[in-house]
Amino acid sequence: MDIQDLTTSKYGVFVTLALARTLPPALGYPVGRFLADAVASFRNSRLVRAIRLNQWVVHGMTWDSKQLTKAVYAVLRHGGKCNYDLYHNLHDSEALLRLIHLDDTVLEAIRESQQKRAGYVIVGPHLSNFDLAIKTVGVAGVEAQILAFATPTSGYLWQNRLRAAPGVEITPISRKALFKAVERLRDGGVVVTGVDRPVPGNKEPLIFFRQPALLPTGHVRLAMDAGVPVRVVATHMKDDGHYHVTISERIPMRKSGNRKADIRENAQRVLAVVEQYIRAHPLQWLMFYPIWPQLMEQVPK
Repeated sequence: MDIQDLTTSKYGVFVTLALARTLPPALGYPVGRFLADAVASFRNSRLVRAIRLNQWVVHGMTWDSKQLTKAVYAVLRHGGKCNYDLYHNLHDSEALLRLIHLDDTVLEAIRESQQKRAGYVIVGPHLSNFDLAIKTVGVAGVEAQILAFATPTSGYLWQNRLRAAPGVEITPISRKALFKAVERLRDGGVVVTGVDRPVPGNKEPLIFFRQPALLPTGHVRLAMDAGVPVRVVATHMKDDGHYHVTISERIPMRKSGNRKADIRENAQRVLAVVEQYIRAHPLQWLMFYPIWPQLMEQVPK
């Protein structure tokens, strides 16, 4: 079993949850850092190699081996803090709202979702404590459908249950779920889905950080079918240890009559906004799957 299999299994999530719920911050943060460093020490694991690759490309393919090693430790330590903050405060709504600052644009989006006057697809990169942001926005009253990964691991299934909030409906991607999502969008609702996890089965790569990558386009097809725009939401941790969540302006979907070309163009326009958020906080990008596997052998060892 690779270290990545362990960390994404229900056992890995259970151990993380148990430690975070039990330990106070004075112990929880050091333990999280220790575990992150332990994972980072497995240099040949799929997880560490993926982080090195992704950070290398994001940094213009200029960083050397030492810089990438430091980046791996920084990314995993940040992920450790994010996990502790999420699981330790999971059932404390007041603590969640204290930990995260929701930008005025996010608060307005929440109000729009409640009043059925939103009508847009929201996508977000795996930046910082995105799971905590999902939970907190749910606590704040958002009404939304989240399209989850269709065949998640046991750990992801458990995480989906933890993300649940009164107004948030989590549905694995399926024909039925997509039909429901289109209806929700046409009725002024909100649908949330991912944008930066690779989809190996895709045949047409998109350009991401100037390199071809097999990334999803489902959010664009969904928005085009419903006749709505896309917005990008992003989270980052500030120097004081709190998190800030913001959302982009609406990105209207262009239609020329050539659906295939339109999907690609619109997907690239969304990725351009995603890139801006990741470039601002690259060491908080918690993407643990290789976005550009064709470049893996070129990454400095």
